[in-house]
Formats: sequence, structure tokens, C-alpha cells
Amino acid sequence: MHDQGPHNIRPVILSGGSGTRLWPSSRKSLPKQFISFPGTGSLFTRTVERAAAIGGTAAPIVVSSRQHGFLCRQALAEHEQGAHYILEETGRNTAPAIWFAAKASDPDDILLVMPSDHWIEDISGFAETVRRASTICAAGRWVTFGITAIEPATGYGYIEVADRNEDVADVVSFTEKPERGVAEQYLASGRHFWNSGIFMVRAGACLESFERHQPALAAAAATCWKSRAKRFDEDILLKPDLEAIESISIDYAIMEKEENIALLPFGGGWSDVGSWDSLSRLISDHVADQGEGAVLVNSSNVFVHTSGRTIAGIGLEDLIIVDDDNATLIVRKGETEQVKAVIDQLKSRDETVATEHSFEYRPWGMFENLLDSAACKVKRLTVDPGHHLSLQYHRKRSEHWVVVAGTATVQLGDDRHTLEAGHSIDIPLGAHHALGNDTDDPVVVIEVQMGSYFGEDDIVRVSDPYER
Repeated sequence: MHDQGPHNIRPVILSGGSGTRLWPSSRKSLPKQFISFPGTGSLFTRTVERAAAIGGTAAPIVVSSRQHGFLCRQALAEHEQGAHYILEETGRNTAPAIWFAAKASDPDDILLVMPSDHWIEDISGFAETVRRASTICAAGRWVTFGITAIEPATGYGYIEVADRNEDVADVVSFTEKPERGVAEQYLASGRHFWNSGIFMVRAGACLESFERHQPALAAAAATCWKSRAKRFDEDILLKPDLEAIESISIDYAIMEKEENIALLPFGGGWSDVGSWDSLSRLISDHVADQGEGAVLVNSSNVFVHTSGRTIAGIGLEDLIIVDDDNATLIVRKGETEQVKAVIDQLKSRDETVATEHSFEYRPWGMFENLLDSAACKVKRLTVDPGHHLSLQYHRKRSEHWVVVAGTATVQLGDDRHTLEAGHSIDIPLGAHHALGNDTDDPVVVIEVQMGSYFGEDDIVRVSDPYER
């Protein structure tokens, strides 16, 4: 076994959540960890920076959905940092994700497991806590980070500890989000911490815990791992194999059953950014002025987040107003946990606004839906420098492209065209075609679709640079 120092730590960044409690900004199509909010930036990027600040660690493992893997890769590329990617074609909660991360690691690696959508204020204090925890993990113990409870919050899980010994405590029990009366008892006891969802364990010890407490899950995960698709720095876990694994959190699967868990208190300003109440406080702490777009008259204790439209309020109190993309949320402060009820109602009415934005990021850039009618669909495509879409065709629609910025490269059948701004081209139904950008500037194209069906599943890829 090699030295038990910081160089033996391997960050594991979990990025599978959909973040729907921050709707309408965060939706399944673009979860909260990838959104750059004022004052905080992208929570995923902050997590990468937090891991890098520890110093001397191994390259991180990123566990994400296959749909969002390229967003993780872009964030790491901005920091010129490599990683190993475990991409799931369907999510199975945190327990299987952590099993896969341990399986992909050296047994002596000490895994630092972190959700990608949390906020930690004191990065250097966090790094010091991680280094202290690594020496405890070397002996085979699990170490969880407990947050000192400052209010009887009902939105967090709680960890009960026995008497402390030099700031390290033995964990007695885990409790999911309690009722307020119970939370008040926990706060008064002085022996309960908020569960940060951040923990450390030696990879070999992690797999041993799964064999002990979840043998069926471990066996199903092993089958899935064996049949994975391997590509460069990616392990792609296939949907049929994943669906054979129980979807369960690490708390339920392992932590509540494992007897050998230590807790290190961490007081360095933590939030799981799990609601608009918590995010609005975080943004307000870091941004003095709410900025352009909000005009408030005779109003108090009002938070406004707008992605572009001007929001004016008169005589308002204690409200959070979020106007983002094609939806607006107005909620009284203290009641933002009920956003889920809104999403449930929208889903019951088959409203795509519940889970999808009007835009979508892709490995090559992004598209925005400008018009979606029975007669036609209009999109704005932005292709990043050096990127190309797949060679594809459609069975149910033709397309007309107008280049409005940059210089586009278009393959249509056997012919290649170079189109400047103002030029256009018709793409007949069934024709093989590809759009690309071979320049150093973004290319913007307006796409008008005509036909009987405009869904994204009417794309037949002949070849794809992103191997989707």
C-alpha cells in the first residue's frame, strides 16, 4: 500500500441530479449544477475548483448521465483538467454510482465523494478537512462530513453522533428529512449534524461494504460494469443493464447499515442549494444589486431572477420571482419546497415546460426553438468553432437553412457548400446532410422545418463525431 497522503485521494463528482426544485431555471434538460447563476457561477465548476484546491489528488472520476457528459467535459476543459467519465444511460441514484466509481479506482484510492450541485464557502477549510479525513479512511473507515445545524431545518437529513473525541465522532444513526418538531429536538440535543452528502472511503473498503450489505445490488452492478461500452476516457453504462440494478441512495443502501463510520464536523459555509429560498439567500449574499431587469417600487424583501425580460413589481412583500426562458415562478418566501407540486401538475397535463427548456445544449453548440406550430418548426442553431453536427437525414421533414452569422460548411448528398451570412440552402426530405463550422467564430443558422412531424427522434444518424 502506498503512502496515505493527499496524493492518494481521488475526487468523485456525482452529477446525475435533475435539480427540479429550482424550476424553471433548472430542468431535466439543463440541471442546476450546469447553470451559471449571478455571484455563484456554475456549481459544477465550483466543485471542480474545490477538488483541485486540495492539491496532489488523482484525476477525478465524474459520474453523470450520458446526456450531460459533454457539459461535464466542457467544465473540466476550462480548467485544463483531465478526468475519467462514467456515463449512465439512465440514472439509478447514488449507491450504484458510487459502486461504479469504486470499481473504476485502485483499491487503495481514497474516494472523496461530492455532489456537483452544492455550495461551500470556505474552500481552504474544506481542503484541510479532506486531508484530515484521508488519514482516518486509510484504516478502512467511512468518514462523512457533518454540517453544524444552526436551525431546525426540515429539508436536510440528520446524522446523530456519540460523544466526540478530538473533533472526530462515531456515527450512531442517519435520519432522513424529519418533521419540524423532531428537527427542533435534534437541534437541542447538540449531537445531530446536517448530512452534507459528502463522504470519504477507501475504494476497496467501499466495495467490501457493498458485498456485506447489498450483495444483490453489487452483483447486478458487476454485470452492468462487465458489459459497459469503453471509449477513450469514458465508461458508458447501458440502459438495459442499469435497469436491472435497484435505484437506491447510498444512505439507505450502506450508511444506515455500516457500523464503522466517523463524522468530521465542517463549519465552512455549506448549502445543498436545494430550493429557491436557499439559492436566493446565496445570490443575495454575493451580489449587492439584483441587477438589470428588475424594477421594484414600494416593495420589501423581494428577490427577482430574470434571464432577460424586464420584471416590474409594485407593493410586493416576501416574494421570490423567477422568470426564465418560457416560464415564470412567483412564490412566497419560505414555501419554495412546494415547487414540486407545480411540476407534478404540469406533468399531469403533459406540458413539456415541466422538464424541457425551449433551448438545448449539444456537444457541438446549442439550439433554440423559436416557433413550434402544426405547419412548421423554427430553430436557431449555434455551432461552436471547429464543431460539426452528425451526417443525418429525416423521414418526415424537409429543412431550409439561412446563415445569419459566421461561415457555415454544409454537406448535402455528395456536395460540399460554403455559405456566408445571408446565404441559404434547402435540405430535401430524406437527403443526407451535415452542418459544420471550420472557422474560429460561432456560426448561427435559422432552420425552418416543414413536414408532418418535427420531433428530435426523426433524426437518422449516418455518422456522428460524438458517437451518440
